[in-house]
Amino acid sequence: MSISNREEQFNKRRLRYSYLSVIVSVGLVLFVLGVMLTLLNQARNLTDELKENFTFTLFLEPGTTESGRDVFLEKWSMAPEIREIVFISKEDAANQFQDELGEDFVDFLGINPLSDALDLKLYSSFVSPKVLRQLEIRLRKESIVEDMVYDRDLISAIHNNIGKITIAMIIAAIVLLLVSIALINSSIRLAIYSRRFTIKTMQLVGATKAFIHKPFLFQGIKLGFIGGFFAALLLALLFQLVRQFYPELKTSLNWMLWAQEAIILATLGLFITAGSTAISVRRYLALKTNQLYE
Repeated sequence: MSISNREEQFNKRRLRYSYLSVIVSVGLVLFVLGVMLTLLNQARNLTDELKENFTFTLFLEPGTTESGRDVFLEKWSMAPEIREIVFISKEDAANQFQDELGEDFVDFLGINPLSDALDLKLYSSFVSPKVLRQLEIRLRKESIVEDMVYDRDLISAIHNNIGKITIAMIIAAIVLLLVSIALINSSIRLAIYSRRFTIKTMQLVGATKAFIHKPFLFQGIKLGFIGGFFAALLLALLFQLVRQFYPELKTSLNWMLWAQEAIILATLGLFITAGSTAISVRRYLALKTNQLYE
């Protein structure tokens, strides 16, 4: 085997290793980004679940008729804020208190001092101090409403803390995305570096920039797609392990979520590798021949 053939095979192996390095780098970086997207989604689901379990209790005026209550229910069931309204009679409330206290306070007092009540559950997007204050003003205008109770301090604490956590996670995701772009760009540049003489040779024999860019862009897109597919496989493995060890998360960690994140990761991989390839090829096209050895 001639020296030129051995050198050509060596260069081909080195090129394959550089491409493999790009695929692994892109896949691992996108996988970490996918984990961050999953955490953001889980945080949002947990927040929505917490908010939608919040109870807004209305105590009804004594003597409220069933027809009056039905009119109120029909009206407010159509309100965009209301997810669910549950009627609790004063007898049911007394039985609940008796179970909790372990004694019959109605017999002791001789009367049932409790009132009929309505428990309102809201959609998560409406659970905020401002919206609840506005809702309270509207509800107090209803003739059958005697009083209302909800934990204002808890809602304020949840709203403020969740807002801070969400902002922090979004900032972390943006920083991670920028780091991902930088790492992928570095891997692509190393792969293109090994073919810098090919780029310059094509330019010297008269090939147009578009003609030179085309095969490299195609290769970059292919590497990005394979890297995104690799990241999606790793994410699927993580989903399966978590679902296996924590069955209660099966609902939130569903395969539809994985498919959506896989599409996002593959798209990011395509755009980042294509962009990095175009920038790297343009850089070597701008260099003079003697600069290629530096």
